[in-house]
Amino acid sequence: MISMVFATLAAANPTDHVVAHKIFGSTWFTNHMLMTIVASVLLLLVFFHVSRRSTPSGPTAEGHVTKGRLAQFFEVIAEYIRENVARPNLGDLTDKYIYYIWTVFFFILFCNLLGMVPFGAMAALITQDSHNAHLGGTATANFAVTGALATISLLAIVVIGVREQGLKYFGHFAPVPFKPLPMVPLALFLVLLEIMGIFIKSIILAVRLFGNLAAGHLVVAAVLGLISNFLIGGAVVLALTALSLLELFVAFLQAFIFTFLTVLFIAAGAVHHDDHHAEHPDQPENDHHAQPAPVDAAVGIG
Repeated sequence: MISMVFATLAAANPTDHVVAHKIFGSTWFTNHMLMTIVASVLLLLVFFHVSRRSTPSGPTAEGHVTKGRLAQFFEVIAEYIRENVARPNLGDLTDKYIYYIWTVFFFILFCNLLGMVPFGAMAALITQDSHNAHLGGTATANFAVTGALATISLLAIVVIGVREQGLKYFGHFAPVPFKPLPMVPLALFLVLLEIMGIFIKSIILAVRLFGNLAAGHLVVAAVLGLISNFLIGGAVVLALTALSLLELFVAFLQAFIFTFLTVLFIAAGAVHHDDHHAEHPDQPENDHHAQPAPVDAAVGIG
């Protein structure tokens, strides 16, 4: 039966393992929808457990120590995201918006990791029904999912910017004054570019996550298709082991990059750079003018 599954995978179109498939006889419900639900439920369960294990149990120092390796593992990651990703960019706004940032990171991470588990293959082996082979999958390899995540981040960027700076936020879209009169055409053109820029940044978030996750599974499917005999099969298994370890790294990396860029885009519009300079008077006077620069430069990460 295992050899039949390998033969089926080898004969199939490599994209068949990445695209969404309708399941349970539905005309609209897909495996990627199922995996987003599974990731959401698992996220709630895991962090309910973490919150219980990290609740102080007494006045002593030992009572404030998080109990259990699983809870400590997620607490370390959450602390790293807050102190090394969010706080250097958001400053005093970190604790105000860290819950959204944590949610984005861990939801993407859970979707990425769940996509590495062959739920469909195991279901097909257990039930002896090839129709179950598409249960599971990587939700973040679907542009509809990453597009929805990027749209939510776009709304967060704008809403948080307006909430923190009020109408001054829209001043970011007009980098040059509308006077004298000869400057008006240039000013309008730059406003259009700035508006396009915020949408382009969100599209980049969606395309980057979708492309990296989909590409990884396409490579695995293509390598699996090379199996023709036991000798080649052994080499393919070793290659797939290395690729799986690389995919595990990419699962964490892409969740981090999506979160990191989201934080940078939020900070570019929400953080008062004059206040930031006041908190760090030892920095050169013109440092706060250079703060937005890393946002565009970071687009090339990953």
